[in-house]
Amino acid sequence: MEPETIRKQSLSKAKKLGYPINPDLPLLGDIAIRRTQEELLDRTLCLFACVACSFGFPKQLGWSWLAQEGLLEKITPEESAFLRNKDDSLLDKYEPHVETVWTLAWIGQVHNSLEFDQTCSNDMVTMFPNLKASASSERFRNKCQMRSVDEIAPKLDLAYCIHWAIQHETENNLELPKKPKRLRPYIIVNRRHALEWLFCDDAWDDVPMDID
Repeated sequence: MEPETIRKQSLSKAKKLGYPINPDLPLLGDIAIRRTQEELLDRTLCLFACVACSFGFPKQLGWSWLAQEGLLEKITPEESAFLRNKDDSLLDKYEPHVETVWTLAWIGQVHNSLEFDQTCSNDMVTMFPNLKASASSERFRNKCQMRSVDEIAPKLDLAYCIHWAIQHETENNLELPKKPKRLRPYIIVNRRHALEWLFCDDAWDDVPMDID
């Protein structure tokens, strides 16, 4: 699908969801996935463990599970610091990333719902290895298959357009009426982060999130 066609669809969807639009934003251009399926799976599982710990799963057990699955070398410095820190005041650090995990899982075809007027499914945890039982990630890995660029690009473009709208409203102190179909800003940003990561060579914590 041509970038112009993707953008036309993105602007139409963003407008229907109640966001301001900007027809002059740069187009996606010629993009290519820069991550392997193994990298996608490693990133998804590492972040899933952190999110689980943020919602109450013991950090020590989360760390042990990652070690069991050979993933300790795949976690980021921030994730390592989070899991090794015994300060419970940091437990909410990774809660918002449940939507990032949801997006990564969509990319891997674990589920088929990434709509920008809906949050992640309440049963998302059942789609992943059972950490409480120290379940292997092998089954999860075997059922995953990365989506194509043609499937991912429209989601990335829509996330980009909506992210611009959110920042535009914030910078201009716009007080717009609440729209029932609009998701919380962190959901859009975290989803875009996951999508942008696929198309860059930067480390997870350094993914470019420019607006224009």
